[in-house]
Formats: sequence, structure tokens, C-alpha cells
Amino acid sequence: MGDAPITINTQTIDLGPADITFAVNAGPRILGFARHGGPQLFASLPDDVIEHPASGTYRFLGGHRLWRAPEEPAITYAPDDNPVDVTIMDSGFELFGPLGADAIVKAITVTQHGDATIVDHELRNEGWTPVRCAPWAITQLVPGGTAYLPQQLGPADEDGVLPNRHIVLWPYTDLSMPEVTISQEQVTVFASDRPSKSKVGLPNRAGWIAYALGDELFVKWSALHRDGELYVDRGVSVECYRDERFIEMETLGPLVTLQPGKRAVHREIWSLLDISEGTIADVLESLPAEPEVPGL
Repeated sequence: MGDAPITINTQTIDLGPADITFAVNAGPRILGFARHGGPQLFASLPDDVIEHPASGTYRFLGGHRLWRAPEEPAITYAPDDNPVDVTIMDSGFELFGPLGADAIVKAITVTQHGDATIVDHELRNEGWTPVRCAPWAITQLVPGGTAYLPQQLGPADEDGVLPNRHIVLWPYTDLSMPEVTISQEQVTVFASDRPSKSKVGLPNRAGWIAYALGDELFVKWSALHRDGELYVDRGVSVECYRDERFIEMETLGPLVTLQPGKRAVHREIWSLLDISEGTIADVLESLPAEPEVPGL
């Protein structure tokens, strides 16, 4: 049996094009993100937990969280039900979590620049020994839509004879089922409510991943894959997980040895687009590798 449910206190801020909601007594967590007048795509999972004998009860809550990679259940699933330090700024806010495993502090900073929401994820080593880790930004969204992970299209060499892409699959991913489709342009994951699990990953060559549900498209940009760096999970920098409860859109920074007093920062840029006009293929084709962000 897990611990008794807790009441999550939240605060909502008007960013201009969207409202964003974060937890005050857990996290750092962003629990809601929606265009004015648009639906809420972030999943709400107050009762979903992971139980681990070494770490206790981890509450998903839903929305967006910062984990550290690689996934090690005794560390990854450590509860984060403690209050965070909140700083409100003119253009956004900062959330700083308490001291965690191996003296790592997690922080999320959100600032708004025009239509772009900048989400910076920070792992800071406040201890005395180096820690091998990578920032891992995960967004849980409601099921019913389709996730898009674009593939590299160009050749890897001038003669076009070398392999130019790879896709990583987790052991529970069954490619004979309809949720995961691989085409020349992209990997798509349909967020069905079938009681099963799927997860895929690939290098971030296009700069973005996206999730479409109805007339809404949630886009996450992150740094292009750096071939000279080391990434966990067999060398991928974007991932997508789904089961019958939610779908997760995930981006990762490269693996680093975080020295005492140092930090690793991983940036995502978010946008919510109305795709009621035009086709999803046309919208995806028009997405740049890096959006133009005023003031950056």
C-alpha cells in the first residue's frame, strides 16, 4: 500500500498566449499548460504512483517533470512531495527543489518570449563528489492523440552508403501492434487506451518533437543531437512512452560528470499551435529546427 494521498497546492500564471500551472508543495513540477480558450493537454494523474522498496512512493501527478538520467529506480523514483522555492519574475518563474539523492538539486525556470515558452531544466551538484547524470525533461499528456518524432532524412556521408539513423526500442514495445508506426519521415506513436506499453527513442535531428490532439499541436524544441557527446538509452536524445493512462514526450541532454558546485542545463522551447486549418503534414513540415524567439 502507498502513502496516503496528499493535497497538491498550485499556482497559475498568465504567460500571455497561455496559462501555466505549477505545484508549490511538490516537484519542481509544471501541472498545466494551455492556450487561452484551448483545451488542457497535460495529463492529470493525482492517484498514479510507483512503489519501490528502496525509494518509497513516487507520485506521477501528471504534467511536466525533471528527472535525471540514466533511469535507476532507487534514485529516479525518490519521492518529491516536498515544497519548492518559488520565485516569480516579470516574464515567468523559477522552481527550486530540495536537496535530493547524491546532493543533486533540480530546478525549472520558465520565461515567456513572444509566443515561445522557454523551459530551462537544471541539475546542480551541491555535494562533495562528482555525479554522472543527464537532465531528462518529461511531459505527460492526455491520451487520444498522436506523437511525432521526425527522422533524419539526409545521408550520413557524401556517397549515401552509410547508415543514417537508428531507432531504440524498449523490451515491452511490440511493433506488431498499431500504436507505433515507422515511416521514411518519422516515427509516430498513437496514444491509444489499449492496456499495453510502448516506448521508442531516436537522436534529435530535426530539433523538435510534437503531439497532436484534435485541433491542438504541442511542440517541444530542444538542442540538436550532438554526435560527439554521450547519451544514455543507447544514444538517443528524444523519446516517447505510452500506456493506456497517458503519453510522455521526453527530451534528454548529454551525459556529463557533474562536479561539485557545477550544473547541467537542458533547454526546451514550448509552443501550442491551433491546427484546425491545413493538414498536420503541412504543419509539421513547416516547423523549423529552431524557432525564432524574440529577445534570445
